[in-house]
Amino acid sequence: YALLLHSNKYYIGKTNNPQFRLDMHFNSNGSEWTKKYKPVHVVEIISNCENCKKIDGFIGPNLIDLEIYKMAGLLRPSKEDVKIQKKRGMIETGLKPDFYNNKKCGFCDDCWAIDYTHKREFPALHKGTDLPKKFNEPILAMADGTVVGIFQNEFSRKGIEIVLRHRPEQSGLPYYTYTQYTHLNKMPDLQIGESVKLGQQIGLNGNSGKAGIKNKSRRPALHLAVMYSKSPEWSQFKRGFLVKDGYWMDPLAFLRNEAPYESKEVKKLKSKKVKVAYKKTNGEIVPAGSIKIWPFMCD
Repeated sequence: YALLLHSNKYYIGKTNNPQFRLDMHFNSNGSEWTKKYKPVHVVEIISNCENCKKIDGFIGPNLIDLEIYKMAGLLRPSKEDVKIQKKRGMIETGLKPDFYNNKKCGFCDDCWAIDYTHKREFPALHKGTDLPKKFNEPILAMADGTVVGIFQNEFSRKGIEIVLRHRPEQSGLPYYTYTQYTHLNKMPDLQIGESVKLGQQIGLNGNSGKAGIKNKSRRPALHLAVMYSKSPEWSQFKRGFLVKDGYWMDPLAFLRNEAPYESKEVKKLKSKKVKVAYKKTNGEIVPAGSIKIWPFMCD
Protein backbone atom coordinates (compact mmCIF):
# COMPACT_ATOMS: atom_id res chain seq x y z
CA TYR A 1 0.00 0.00 0.00
CA ALA A 2 1.04 3.62 -0.52
CA LEU A 3 0.10 6.65 1.57
CA LEU A 4 0.37 10.33 0.69
CA LEU A 5 1.62 12.23 3.73
CA HIS A 6 1.81 15.88 4.66
CA SER A 7 4.74 17.87 3.26
CA ASN A 8 4.34 15.84 0.04
CA LYS A 9 5.96 12.78 1.59
CA TYR A 10 5.01 9.14 0.87
CA TYR A 11 4.99 5.91 2.79
CA ILE A 12 5.08 2.44 1.18
CA GLY A 13 4.14 -0.55 3.32
CA LYS A 14 3.17 -4.21 3.20
CA THR A 15 0.72 -5.95 5.52
CA ASN A 16 -1.61 -8.94 5.76
CA ASN A 17 -4.17 -6.77 7.56
CA PRO A 18 -4.60 -3.43 5.75
CA GLN A 19 -7.58 -2.31 7.84
CA PHE A 20 -5.68 -2.65 11.13
CA ARG A 21 -2.39 -1.27 9.77
CA LEU A 22 -3.93 1.74 7.98
CA ASP A 23 -5.92 2.63 11.09
CA MET A 24 -2.65 2.58 13.04
CA HIS A 25 -1.05 5.00 10.57
CA PHE A 26 -4.02 7.38 10.61
CA ASN A 27 -4.17 7.27 14.43
CA SER A 28 -0.44 8.08 14.83
CA ASN A 29 0.37 4.55 16.01
CA GLY A 30 2.08 3.34 12.83
CA SER A 31 5.65 3.94 11.74
CA GLU A 32 7.94 6.72 12.93
CA TRP A 33 7.66 8.26 9.44
CA THR A 34 3.86 8.49 9.56
CA LYS A 35 4.02 9.86 13.09
CA LYS A 36 6.29 12.67 11.84
CA TYR A 37 4.35 13.24 8.59
CA LYS A 38 0.63 12.60 9.07
CA PRO A 39 -1.22 10.59 6.36
CA VAL A 40 -3.46 12.55 4.00
CA HIS A 41 -5.03 9.67 2.08
CA VAL A 42 -4.43 6.21 0.67
CA VAL A 43 -2.80 6.43 -2.76
CA GLU A 44 -2.76 2.76 -3.70
CA ILE A 45 -3.59 -0.65 -2.31
CA ILE A 46 -2.47 -3.71 -4.24
CA SER A 47 -4.57 -6.86 -3.97
CA ASN A 48 -3.00 -10.08 -2.76
CA CYS A 49 -5.80 -12.19 -4.24
CA GLU A 50 -4.14 -14.29 -6.94
CA ASN A 51 -7.31 -16.24 -7.76
CA CYS A 52 -9.18 -12.98 -8.35
CA LYS A 53 -6.90 -12.18 -11.27
CA LYS A 54 -8.30 -15.20 -13.14
CA ILE A 55 -11.91 -13.97 -12.91
CA ASP A 56 -13.63 -11.81 -15.52
CA GLY A 57 -13.73 -8.12 -14.63
CA PHE A 58 -11.08 -8.06 -11.91
CA ILE A 59 -8.88 -4.95 -11.78
CA GLY A 60 -6.34 -3.69 -9.24
CA PRO A 61 -7.69 -1.74 -6.24
CA ASN A 62 -5.66 1.28 -7.34
CA LEU A 63 -7.91 1.57 -10.42
CA ILE A 64 -11.01 2.16 -8.27
CA ASP A 65 -11.92 5.77 -7.53
CA LEU A 66 -11.46 6.97 -3.95
CA GLU A 67 -15.17 7.80 -3.77
CA ILE A 68 -16.00 4.09 -4.07
CA TYR A 69 -13.80 3.32 -1.06
CA LYS A 70 -15.82 5.88 0.90
CA MET A 71 -19.09 4.51 -0.45
CA ALA A 72 -18.11 1.04 0.80
CA GLY A 73 -16.90 2.37 4.16
CA LEU A 74 -13.39 0.99 3.67
CA LEU A 75 -11.46 4.08 4.75
CA ARG A 76 -11.29 5.98 8.00
CA PRO A 77 -14.76 7.54 8.54
CA SER A 78 -15.15 11.12 7.37
CA LYS A 79 -17.96 13.68 7.29
CA GLU A 80 -18.49 13.21 3.56
CA ASP A 81 -19.04 9.42 3.70
CA VAL A 82 -22.80 9.59 4.33
CA LYS A 83 -23.25 12.17 1.56
CA ILE A 84 -21.39 9.91 -0.89
CA GLN A 85 -23.34 6.83 0.19
CA LYS A 86 -26.69 8.59 -0.30
CA LYS A 87 -25.55 9.83 -3.69
CA ARG A 88 -24.74 6.23 -4.59
CA GLY A 89 -28.09 4.72 -3.65
CA MET A 90 -27.98 4.35 0.13
CA ILE A 91 -31.48 5.74 0.79
CA GLU A 92 -34.55 4.13 2.31
CA THR A 93 -37.01 2.92 -0.34
CA GLY A 94 -39.92 1.61 1.77
CA LEU A 95 -39.94 -1.79 0.03
CA LYS A 96 -41.55 -4.72 1.88
CA PRO A 97 -41.28 -8.46 1.11
CA ASP A 98 -44.41 -10.29 -0.04
CA PHE A 99 -43.56 -14.00 -0.12
CA TYR A 100 -45.39 -16.24 -2.53
CA ASN A 101 -48.25 -18.29 -1.05
CA ASN A 102 -48.44 -15.90 1.92
CA LYS A 103 -45.41 -17.48 3.56
CA LYS A 104 -43.56 -15.80 6.44
CA CYS A 105 -39.94 -16.40 5.50
CA GLY A 106 -38.22 -13.68 7.48
CA PHE A 107 -38.00 -9.99 8.29
CA CYS A 108 -35.41 -7.29 8.96
CA ASP A 109 -34.90 -5.83 12.42
CA ASP A 110 -32.20 -3.33 11.40
CA CYS A 111 -33.41 -2.47 7.94
CA TRP A 112 -31.97 -1.01 4.76
CA ALA A 113 -30.23 2.41 4.84
CA ILE A 114 -31.55 3.49 8.26
CA ASP A 115 -29.65 6.10 10.24
CA TYR A 116 -27.02 4.18 12.22
CA THR A 117 -25.34 7.11 13.92
CA HIS A 118 -26.61 6.00 17.35
CA LYS A 119 -24.60 2.77 16.96
CA ARG A 120 -21.39 4.42 15.81
CA GLU A 121 -19.01 7.13 16.99
CA PHE A 122 -19.62 9.08 13.77
CA PRO A 123 -22.46 9.84 11.28
CA ALA A 124 -23.41 6.54 9.60
CA LEU A 125 -26.02 4.70 7.59
CA HIS A 126 -26.80 0.98 7.79
CA LYS A 127 -25.17 -0.38 4.63
CA GLY A 128 -27.47 -3.38 4.28
CA THR A 129 -30.37 -5.11 5.96
CA ASP A 130 -30.16 -7.46 8.96
CA LEU A 131 -32.20 -10.67 8.80
CA PRO A 132 -32.28 -12.42 12.22
CA LYS A 133 -32.18 -16.22 12.16
CA LYS A 134 -30.90 -18.89 14.51
CA PHE A 135 -27.21 -19.81 14.62
CA ASN A 136 -26.01 -22.03 11.77
CA GLU A 137 -29.15 -21.53 9.66
CA PRO A 138 -27.99 -22.24 6.07
CA ILE A 139 -27.46 -19.09 3.98
CA LEU A 140 -28.33 -19.52 0.31
CA ALA A 141 -27.02 -17.97 -2.90
CA MET A 142 -29.72 -15.56 -4.07
CA ALA A 143 -28.88 -16.21 -7.74
CA ASP A 144 -26.40 -18.11 -9.88
CA GLY A 145 -23.00 -16.47 -9.60
CA THR A 146 -19.30 -16.61 -8.84
CA VAL A 147 -17.52 -16.29 -5.50
CA VAL A 148 -15.43 -13.10 -5.74
CA GLY A 149 -14.78 -12.34 -2.09
CA ILE A 150 -14.24 -14.23 1.16
CA PHE A 151 -13.11 -12.18 4.15
CA GLN A 152 -12.43 -13.04 7.77
CA ASN A 153 -12.67 -9.39 8.86
CA GLU A 154 -11.38 -10.21 12.34
CA PHE A 155 -10.89 -6.52 13.18
CA SER A 156 -14.12 -5.36 11.52
CA ARG A 157 -17.76 -5.09 12.59
CA LYS A 158 -18.71 -7.12 9.52
CA GLY A 159 -17.14 -10.35 10.64
CA ILE A 160 -16.92 -13.30 8.25
CA GLU A 161 -18.13 -12.31 4.78
CA ILE A 162 -18.70 -13.79 1.34
CA VAL A 163 -19.46 -11.86 -1.86
CA LEU A 164 -21.03 -13.28 -5.03
CA ARG A 165 -20.91 -11.71 -8.49
CA HIS A 166 -23.94 -12.08 -10.77
CA ARG A 167 -23.80 -11.33 -14.49
CA PRO A 168 -26.88 -9.67 -16.03
CA GLU A 169 -28.11 -12.94 -17.55
CA GLN A 170 -27.90 -14.61 -14.13
CA SER A 171 -29.93 -12.02 -12.22
CA GLY A 172 -32.21 -10.69 -14.96
CA LEU A 173 -31.08 -7.15 -14.10
CA PRO A 174 -29.34 -4.86 -16.61
CA TYR A 175 -26.30 -4.59 -14.34
CA TYR A 176 -23.48 -6.58 -12.87
CA THR A 177 -24.66 -7.17 -9.32
CA TYR A 178 -22.87 -8.29 -6.17
CA THR A 179 -24.59 -9.87 -3.17
CA GLN A 180 -22.72 -9.50 0.11
CA TYR A 181 -23.41 -11.78 3.09
CA THR A 182 -21.75 -10.95 6.44
CA HIS A 183 -21.70 -11.97 10.13
CA LEU A 184 -21.32 -15.64 9.12
CA ASN A 185 -20.62 -18.13 11.91
CA LYS A 186 -17.62 -19.77 10.20
CA MET A 187 -15.51 -19.37 7.08
CA PRO A 188 -17.36 -20.66 3.99
CA ASP A 189 -16.30 -23.96 2.47
CA LEU A 190 -15.86 -22.30 -0.92
CA GLN A 191 -13.02 -20.84 -2.98
CA ILE A 192 -12.55 -17.55 -4.84
CA GLY A 193 -13.58 -18.15 -8.45
CA GLU A 194 -15.95 -21.02 -7.66
CA SER A 195 -19.33 -21.02 -9.42
CA VAL A 196 -22.44 -21.31 -7.26
CA LYS A 197 -26.02 -22.14 -8.17
CA LEU A 198 -29.28 -20.53 -7.10
CA GLY A 199 -30.20 -21.82 -3.64
CA GLN A 200 -26.80 -23.41 -2.96
CA GLN A 201 -25.61 -23.15 0.63
CA ILE A 202 -22.78 -20.61 0.82
CA GLY A 203 -22.43 -20.22 4.58
CA LEU A 204 -23.96 -20.48 8.04
CA ASN A 205 -25.71 -17.70 9.92
CA GLY A 206 -23.93 -16.20 12.92
CA ASN A 207 -22.92 -13.00 14.67
CA SER A 208 -19.21 -12.71 13.87
CA GLY A 209 -17.49 -9.34 13.87
CA LYS A 210 -16.33 -6.87 16.52
CA ALA A 211 -19.81 -6.17 17.89
CA GLY A 212 -20.55 -9.88 18.22
CA ILE A 213 -17.29 -10.48 20.05
CA LYS A 214 -17.78 -7.58 22.46
CA ASN A 215 -21.43 -8.34 23.17
CA LYS A 216 -22.16 -12.05 23.46
CA SER A 217 -25.91 -11.40 23.76
CA ARG A 218 -26.10 -9.90 20.25
CA ARG A 219 -28.59 -11.91 18.17
CA PRO A 220 -27.36 -13.90 15.17
CA ALA A 221 -28.40 -12.25 11.91
CA LEU A 222 -27.37 -12.13 8.29
CA HIS A 223 -26.27 -8.69 7.18
CA LEU A 224 -27.27 -8.65 3.51
CA ALA A 225 -26.20 -5.99 1.02
CA VAL A 226 -26.24 -5.55 -2.76
CA MET A 227 -24.01 -3.42 -4.98
CA TYR A 228 -24.27 -2.93 -8.73
CA SER A 229 -22.69 -1.26 -11.74
CA LYS A 230 -23.01 -1.07 -15.49
CA SER A 231 -19.28 -1.74 -15.57
CA PRO A 232 -18.17 -5.39 -15.31
CA GLU A 233 -15.07 -4.33 -13.36
CA TRP A 234 -14.53 -4.95 -9.66
CA SER A 235 -11.75 -5.37 -7.15
CA GLN A 236 -10.96 -6.54 -3.65
CA PHE A 237 -8.18 -6.58 -1.11
CA LYS A 238 -7.81 -7.79 2.45
CA ARG A 239 -9.94 -4.96 3.80
CA GLY A 240 -12.99 -5.41 1.59
CA PHE A 241 -14.78 -5.42 -1.75
CA LEU A 242 -15.05 -2.67 -4.38
CA VAL A 243 -17.20 -2.20 -7.49
CA LYS A 244 -16.01 0.18 -10.19
CA ASP A 245 -18.49 3.06 -10.48
CA GLY A 246 -20.62 1.10 -8.03
CA TYR A 247 -23.93 1.92 -6.37
CA TRP A 248 -25.90 0.47 -3.48
CA MET A 249 -29.19 -1.32 -4.14
CA ASP A 250 -31.90 -2.19 -1.64
CA PRO A 251 -31.70 -6.02 -1.42
CA LEU A 252 -35.46 -6.17 -1.98
CA ALA A 253 -35.04 -4.17 -5.20
CA PHE A 254 -32.59 -6.87 -6.34
CA LEU A 255 -35.44 -9.38 -5.93
CA ARG A 256 -37.84 -7.37 -8.11
CA ASN A 257 -38.72 -8.88 -11.47
CA GLU A 258 -38.96 -5.57 -13.31
CA ALA A 259 -37.44 -2.11 -13.29
CA PRO A 260 -36.88 0.21 -11.55
CA TYR A 261 -34.06 -1.03 -9.34
CA GLU A 262 -32.26 2.24 -8.53
CA SER A 263 -33.11 3.55 -5.06
CA LYS A 264 -34.33 7.01 -6.11
CA GLU A 265 -36.75 5.54 -8.64
CA VAL A 266 -37.85 2.69 -6.37
CA LYS A 267 -38.68 5.20 -3.65
CA LYS A 268 -41.24 6.82 -6.02
CA LEU A 269 -43.21 3.59 -6.49
CA LYS A 270 -46.75 3.60 -5.09
CA SER A 271 -46.75 -0.13 -4.45
CA LYS A 272 -43.95 -1.09 -2.06
CA LYS A 273 -44.56 -4.85 -1.98
CA VAL A 274 -42.01 -7.08 -3.69
CA LYS A 275 -43.04 -10.62 -4.62
CA VAL A 276 -40.26 -12.79 -3.20
CA ALA A 277 -39.41 -16.30 -4.37
CA TYR A 278 -37.83 -18.80 -2.00
CA LYS A 279 -36.45 -22.33 -1.64
CA LYS A 280 -38.26 -24.93 0.46
CA THR A 281 -36.41 -27.40 2.68
CA ASN A 282 -37.21 -30.16 0.17
CA GLY A 283 -35.26 -28.25 -2.49
CA GLU A 284 -38.27 -26.92 -4.42
CA ILE A 285 -38.05 -23.35 -5.72
CA VAL A 286 -41.29 -21.36 -5.33
CA PRO A 287 -42.41 -20.33 -7.85
CA ALA A 288 -40.70 -22.73 -10.24
CA GLY A 289 -38.41 -21.01 -12.74
CA SER A 290 -37.40 -18.16 -10.42
CA ILE A 291 -33.82 -16.98 -10.89
CA LYS A 292 -33.57 -14.97 -7.64
CA ILE A 293 -34.63 -16.07 -4.15
CA TRP A 294 -34.64 -15.17 -0.45
CA PRO A 295 -31.32 -16.07 1.24
CA PHE A 296 -32.94 -18.50 3.75
CA MET A 297 -35.09 -21.58 3.23
CA CYS A 298 -38.79 -21.32 3.92
CA ASP A 299 -41.65 -23.79 4.48
